Order: sequence, then C-alpha cells, then structure tokens
Amino acid sequence: MTRTAGGKATTSAPSVGSLLGIWVRQTRLQQGLSQRELADAAGLSRSYVCDIERGRGSEPSLNTLDKLAGALGASRSDLMKASGLIDKALIPKESEEERRMLQLFRDISTDGQGEVMRFVRFLHHEEHSLKQATFLDEPEPLTVAANGNQPLALFTLDD
Repeated sequence: MTRTAGGKATTSAPSVGSLLGIWVRQTRLQQGLSQRELADAAGLSRSYVCDIERGRGSEPSLNTLDKLAGALGASRSDLMKASGLIDKALIPKESEEERRMLQLFRDISTDGQGEVMRFVRFLHHEEHSLKQATFLDEPEPLTVAANGNQPLALFTLDD
C-alpha cells in the first residue's frame, strides 16, 4: 500500500517479480529446502535466489526460470503462471508427483532413463492389455494357471 501526496491510501497490484518470489519461497519452504539448497540445485547463487524471493532486481530470464523449475520439480509454465505472466486456465496442471518424477528422471543417467522407459512401457502394456470381464448369466469356474500349465487356484464367481 502506498500513500499519495494528499495522504490517501492506494493499493497497487503486486509486480510480476514479487508474485514469482512469493511462489518460489512458498514452494521451497513446502519442500523443506533452504535458500542455499535451492540455489545449489538450480545452479544459482544464494543471493540471487534471495533477490528473486523478495522481488528485487530485474525479472529472471527463461533460463533462470528453467533452472528454478527443475530444482523445485515444477515446470517453467508453473513459474510463469505463479508470476501472473500467463493465464492459469490455459495450461494443463500436472500433479506434483508427475513433476517430481520428471525431475528424478532427468537426474539419472541415460542408461537409467532407458531402463525406466522400458519398465514404464511394460507397465503401460500390462494395464492396457487386460480385458474387461463380461458379466455371465451363470457363474463359471475360473482357473488361474502359472505358465499355462499348473493351476494356482480354482474358484467360481459367486455373488
């Protein structure tokens, strides 16, 4: 809030830098990170992170936003939305788990990323290859077999 020469109080909208700084600070604190830890993870100086959180100085570059986003497990668009630069309704919201998973994925070796992708493809195939059970007029026996040879269990579908 500022005062005019006549002494009247006026309110001004928060600047882009202060909105971004508030979001960065809140997100950092929610994750239990110190400014030093965030700065190290983002490859920035602690004093620059402090300036961003306080809304001081010039607006961060896209490169800096990307570094902060990566260190916080967020996307550049999250930081731009938080600062009011883009409309929140225009960008689909990823879950926090998705952002953290992506950050972890980016932080592992190329071989590790290949292993993760193979595993995810396997899970995706398994989930999408299961067929929906049809409703039967009468319960029929269902046999579950291991390797197609020996039954593991024999039971009927009852109400």
